[in-house]
Amino acid sequence: MLDSHEFEGKTKDEAVRKACEELQVSEAQLEIEVLSYGSTGIFGLVGTRKAKIKVSLRKAPEAEVDEEKPCREDETEAIAEIAKRTLEDITSFILDDVNVTVAKYHDSIRLKIETSNPAILIGRHGKTLDALQYVVRRIVRKKMSTRVRISFDVEGYRDRRKASLTQLALRLGEKVKRSGKPATISPMNAYDRRVVHIALKDDASVRTHSKGGGLFRKLIILPQKKDR
Repeated sequence: MLDSHEFEGKTKDEAVRKACEELQVSEAQLEIEVLSYGSTGIFGLVGTRKAKIKVSLRKAPEAEVDEEKPCREDETEAIAEIAKRTLEDITSFILDDVNVTVAKYHDSIRLKIETSNPAILIGRHGKTLDALQYVVRRIVRKKMSTRVRISFDVEGYRDRRKASLTQLALRLGEKVKRSGKPATISPMNAYDRRVVHIALKDDASVRTHSKGGGLFRKLIILPQKKDR
């Protein structure tokens, strides 16, 4: 299975949930191979073993490969308006000169923020931006019961961060291939981990694996296992 990633959990379902969160896709978009269903061991104490899966993205039909198509002007329009208004309300307590614009695509909404002081809204390694994104998403989902993906960017920060992480991933990937030893990247959010996954997905010599819990998990780059 090409471009695959491995995930672990107490159960298979938990491992699948982690994969969906990490790669920001639905379960229907994944090809899933169960490596281990896990075991509770004796009385849940001795011999416990986590469930382990290997996943890859299903290949979309040729007709659906278009990059970003305009979304329908019905529910998505209302979702975009709520997200924009909510973000404007929150940021108005922080800065006076925030301008929010909306870009709508077939399966997502992207809010672009312009301000004279972007560092305040970005925070260290984008953590403030991630927190704002999380809060707005929760508010929108509560009001609209929607699964449309909402993402933010401030003054092009996401693009710069993506380029930086891609270079880091490629550099560490080469280091892992030379040394044959894993390399660990400090805890990152799901978006950043996905950038690293994508940067290395076509390199058959290495594989990526997420470890830990919560929103910020470590990502490990490992040499690819050789077939026996």
